[in-house]
Amino acid sequence: MSEPDLITSAIASILPEIVETRHHLHQNPELSYQEQNTSALVAKRLRDIGMDEVRTGVGGHGVIGMLHGRAQTDAGSRTIALRADMDALPIQEANDAIAYQSANPGVMHACGHDGHTATLLGAAQTLVSLRDHISGNVRFVFQPAEEVAGGAARMCAEGAMEGVDAIVALHGWPELEVGQIGIRVGPMMASADTFTLKILGSPAHAAMPHLSVDPIVVGAQIVMALQTLVSRETSPTDPVVVTIAQFHAGTAFNIIPGAAELKGTVRALTETIRHAMPERLERIVAGICTAFRATYALQYHFGTPVTLNDAEMVSLVVSTGSDLLGASNVVTLPAPSMGAEDFAEYLRHAPGAMFRLGVGADAPPLHTPTYNFADGALPHGMEMLSRVALRYLGSHL
Repeated sequence: MSEPDLITSAIASILPEIVETRHHLHQNPELSYQEQNTSALVAKRLRDIGMDEVRTGVGGHGVIGMLHGRAQTDAGSRTIALRADMDALPIQEANDAIAYQSANPGVMHACGHDGHTATLLGAAQTLVSLRDHISGNVRFVFQPAEEVAGGAARMCAEGAMEGVDAIVALHGWPELEVGQIGIRVGPMMASADTFTLKILGSPAHAAMPHLSVDPIVVGAQIVMALQTLVSRETSPTDPVVVTIAQFHAGTAFNIIPGAAELKGTVRALTETIRHAMPERLERIVAGICTAFRATYALQYHFGTPVTLNDAEMVSLVVSTGSDLLGASNVVTLPAPSMGAEDFAEYLRHAPGAMFRLGVGADAPPLHTPTYNFADGALPHGMEMLSRVALRYLGSHL
């Protein structure tokens, strides 16, 4: 039996179980750093299928499974990692028509991590069943806290990437049909950094503004001026996003407050632009505050770096997808997303690639109350991950 036949057959035999697992995960979502039950389910499943090594509590509630191929050669072998994220979002689900709607009020898998986790569990079970034909090792990385961009760095700090030669991940994507994948070389997703700015003025009665240093007016000037960081200080060919998402000030309609607080995010597609932004931002803040006689305190936090897909790993995903799905269903993405993914942290340790897995072009957008990972995408994701791992390791069935 040929390689695709063995893999396809193995996936077909476990697909109902994987669909049921995905529904269970969807019904029982857990927020970042709270994935105890999800982690326990993953660890138990890995042990039950005969995973060679299972490590828990990595970077919080992370789980790592290690599969050692039994067809290793005297020349040594490589290790490829496959990664999925497990956490949910603080959103109240509105999918009343499904039987497995979230049972956790105010929490749901609105980004499809239930599908990612189930897909990787399916790939793990498939590859374990083929271990006699595998030359090399496959590491299965189940990550907590992706939504708050903290889990990947913690897992890497605790050895998740030690000895790993390459890594691959997928993300369900509503803009692609089931049976399609999307990928590109280079920047796949943006960096995501955050800042908190506290503006300190002088309070006064609202009827006597001349006695105040109004932090709201100062903050409003800063909000508008920061947009020039994009429109006048960076090239139009170097995409940057500067967004003020929170502006808090005041306690009453007739009191000019003494302070205001602004919070925002900065996104970029190159590390050069990314690291230039804090100085540029503070220069504008300092100038406006000085002009209006206010003072300020600025905290700038570097979060997730740019997700940079390696050219050779992209080529591997493309060739695998073309053989499996047909070349017309492998979409070269024209542009990266300005959203972020802490999968980028793993790419600091080894070359890799993230690809988008189609869940239906008419599916609701990610991070919305009606999003639901498509069951029909599960076998495609399982087979893509399984075959990419085998091809990377040079295993032939």
